[in-house]
Amino acid sequence: MIKVQTFLGKATIDGLHQMDTHINEWMKRHGVKPLHIQQSFGSDRHHDGRNQEPIIVISIWYEAAEEAVL
Repeated sequence: MIKVQTFLGKATIDGLHQMDTHINEWMKRHGVKPLHIQQSFGSDRHHDGRNQEPIIVISIWYEAAEEAVL
């Protein structure tokens, strides 16, 4: 079965480093081997509600291990 996991982060140097670490740890923890990766850029309203800040969205499609059927 193919599944997808999506990650959202700030498009800053620090934000990208944090996202790299988070994705690498998630892949290692779950033994993920990606089949397809897609990146998108956009903006989101800043927490103060006045400004927009750049964001990156990364979706990773991967093959999940067979799940037990009850």
